[in-house]
Amino acid sequence: MNKLPRPAFDDAAALRELADNDGVGSYPHLKPWVPAIVAGYGQYKAVAGNALEVVEVPLDPEIETFLKGHYGSPPKVIAHITGIRKKHRQRVCPMCGSMHSGTLDHVLPKDDYAAFAVFSLNLVPACECNNKRGKTTVGAAPGARVLHPYFDDCLSERLIAGRFEDLGLIPRITLRILLDDADPHYEAVKFHVAEIVGSTAILEYLSDNWTNLCELPEQVVRGLGEIPASVEGLQATLSRELELLDMHHKGKNNWNSVFVRGLLDPDVTQWLFDRLTAVDRPADGSLV
Repeated sequence: MNKLPRPAFDDAAALRELADNDGVGSYPHLKPWVPAIVAGYGQYKAVAGNALEVVEVPLDPEIETFLKGHYGSPPKVIAHITGIRKKHRQRVCPMCGSMHSGTLDHVLPKDDYAAFAVFSLNLVPACECNNKRGKTTVGAAPGARVLHPYFDDCLSERLIAGRFEDLGLIPRITLRILLDDADPHYEAVKFHVAEIVGSTAILEYLSDNWTNLCELPEQVVRGLGEIPASVEGLQATLSRELELLDMHHKGKNNWNSVFVRGLLDPDVTQWLFDRLTAVDRPADGSLV
């Protein structure tokens, strides 16, 4: 989960050029549909990609097939499709926060919104969460919808944290939404976390990190090479680690930051301090 800069691409001009290209299979069939599709692009931007408000552009099935085909095998004029995928494949997934991407996700699925199949603002890099969510975009609750990395500014804020309970070698781990339930973005974040983030291996990732932390704290939190002298000192060490992770991953909702933010819950920080300073713990020994 991360906010991304929008692609600086003239989609309307590219679509017109594509429609005028007599070397592709959609020529000349696409040309009469260009004004309606371009108007759809404008409406999409006007509502900031909000899945609850974007109106699909009715197209002839043949035109839908052409557009989806152009996405699958992009002509030169829309080569940006491949570029978006390649540019971000080594970075954190902006949809779920995993530590990689590599695929390209239609925020509004091309099967339901074919007019936006090659629209750059509907294409975001993603990981396997792309396939797992399928065509899910909105929920039953008012405001429940998928978040949009190009438009939803709340993705720049810290939205989720790991929650660790029944502390020990194998704690109970869940995800906690950090927004107040009165926040206008709460239902969208709740839906996005449940339908997209929750479909991934994030809980297994957090569990592995917890195990590594218990075995050797320094391999997960760099500052724990030295044992803090107080709970306050441990909080400062964890906060610094969180700050560094946010900077490194260019966002606050990557899975590593989600993990460390969960360690800053007061009961978890106290448990860690008690284990780090336990009299029966050998130097550089495990916590449990």
